[in-house]
Amino acid sequence: MTTILAGIAKMPAPLIPVETSPKLPLEADVVVIGGGIIGSFTAYYLALRGMKVALVEKGRIGAEQSSRNWGWCRQQNRDARELPMATKSLDLWEQFAKQSGEQIGFTRCGLLYLSNDEKELAGWARWGEFARTVGVQTYMLTAQQAAERGKATGKQWKGGVYAPTDGTADPSRAAPAVARAIMALGGTVHQGCAARGLETEGGRLSAVVTEHGTIRTRLAVLAGGAWASSFCRQYGISFPQATIRQTVMSVSPPTGELVPALHTSNVSMTRRHDGSYTLAISGRGRVDPTPQLFRFAAQFLPMFGRRWRNLAPGCHRHC
Repeated sequence: MTTILAGIAKMPAPLIPVETSPKLPLEADVVVIGGGIIGSFTAYYLALRGMKVALVEKGRIGAEQSSRNWGWCRQQNRDARELPMATKSLDLWEQFAKQSGEQIGFTRCGLLYLSNDEKELAGWARWGEFARTVGVQTYMLTAQQAAERGKATGKQWKGGVYAPTDGTADPSRAAPAVARAIMALGGTVHQGCAARGLETEGGRLSAVVTEHGTIRTRLAVLAGGAWASSFCRQYGISFPQATIRQTVMSVSPPTGELVPALHTSNVSMTRRHDGSYTLAISGRGRVDPTPQLFRFAAQFLPMFGRRWRNLAPGCHRHC
């Protein structure tokens, strides 16, 4: 076992609680369904533009995947089609703390990738050539440079890549901080308030029905994450979606000088504000044989087929 794994496994960083808005509004300019990081930021920017916003979440704000991820905010190795959005999002992460006064743990600490796979290194080099044409900073590392930057891993590396303008945010703090900023702008946030469906008048949206009441609105944004396809299906809307399970854990501050964010072919890790690290198995996941997977098999099996070495069959907890 190398230094990279030295530490004591512990529970993930506790999710910061958010005080729910006391009363469901009778109406809103827009209702955002889903209180993860996407839904929270969507509601925030709509409220920032002066809209009367209601954010409804079936559980707690940020309590699912949004608080259990690596926390990476990156351009490195993005698909060319999503790179402009990734670049813009980094600027928005940076601006949020200044606009709102909330702290989300965002920092452009740089992301470090290390590898002993020649094919992987060649792919990173090709991506780097493209990235430089659109103004993204990324640097290929020689074996000596990779060994120096990754010395705390206790291994030698053939090479790597370093993205100095990429960074990380703290998943346990981010969505709750955005929710507080929404309420500071006059929006409302409702936890334990699942959206059950929609009402229409004259062929147009007229209301969002929640388990605690109905909010009249002409606009709604569905940001339900893994549940979005199920919500759409009740209205005959086909929204192809597949989910992957991955194990992520938190470890106490390890020995040695580790970089803030590191990816290798086996593990990836991110430092949190308290000095602990999020530790994950790189690029591997479990696919559960759910009805939704079979429903959209034609769309996703080709991709799963290309990456079958990184996937394992699983079984949903209710199997």
